[in-house]
Amino acid sequence: MTEEDLARTTTTALSHYLRRKSTEGPAAYNAPLEDLLGRVQARLSEPFLAEVFARFVEHPFGAVESETMRLHLSQAMAQDPDFARELTAVLAGGEVSKASKPGRWPRRLLVAATVLVLVALVFVVARVTAPGPAPSPQTTIPIAGPTSDPPPTTSSARTTTTTMAPSSSPASPAIAGDGSSVPKGSPVPLVDLPRPNNDWIFEHGDHDVQLTQYPDSMWNMLATCNSNAYRGEQQFRLKNFSRLEVKAVGTDSTASPELAVKFEIFVNNDTVNAKQTVMVNPGEAKPLTVELPQDVYAVTLRTSFAVPPGKPCRSGNAVWGSPFVVATGS
Repeated sequence: MTEEDLARTTTTALSHYLRRKSTEGPAAYNAPLEDLLGRVQARLSEPFLAEVFARFVEHPFGAVESETMRLHLSQAMAQDPDFARELTAVLAGGEVSKASKPGRWPRRLLVAATVLVLVALVFVVARVTAPGPAPSPQTTIPIAGPTSDPPPTTSSARTTTTTMAPSSSPASPAIAGDGSSVPKGSPVPLVDLPRPNNDWIFEHGDHDVQLTQYPDSMWNMLATCNSNAYRGEQQFRLKNFSRLEVKAVGTDSTASPELAVKFEIFVNNDTVNAKQTVMVNPGEAKPLTVELPQDVYAVTLRTSFAVPPGKPCRSGNAVWGSPFVVATGS
């Protein structure tokens, strides 16, 4: 059983437990699951990961929140096998015993035992919570929250960094995504454009690129040890815009120092031939500009590795710092 399977089962178990706690209060208390929740919280104590954990607790059945939690748990287990052993010991006996120390049990047996216990717990919790309607993933709140909310502080370094912004004041089109409804040359933040099915794949808000903070940014986690995090894409719908600019692309202050990332922009239906590609080496931050055709109706932003996936495990957020499009006007 892989770390990814174990992380998925752990996330499901905690989702059901948190839902039960929200509806039943103290009566829902379960010692093993409470201990499991506490140990996961302790493991995800770094500022950015603590935010991921907090949003998962707030929306345990949210599709974005659950998937993000699963990804980070899988990565944590891949980097630290003792973490999986610790969870196994807690679920098996309620405390970390000698059997959970490295070298005593084969790792595969420990992971398999954890999965079996978690499956049983998920079944019991699901039976108890079955009468209540399950929330639809389509109605969940994206992990980064609405752009009007105050941006979360993701690390102590970000609170003291310089803030960069577009050279002129951003505009809001009277018709969403239509550049003819604002004056010619007006910059419109990409985060304000419509998205297919109104879905957010990337996280968005204020974020840093190599310690410099940028407003209205977007980012996604890349991880070389997780096949579901080898790349990320976000599409926007638009028309009557002549140019797309990004103040800086690169990784943030929490990324692995060795991480190199490829940033690509695709136009309309073509998701094979990039309109613009920028390779960003470790520690770099680069601007990005691409001219848009007159018949533009969609742009797709893609991030992927510029280094081979696999071990040693490398991870980090690939960030588009303050991307915006320039309106053609009426």
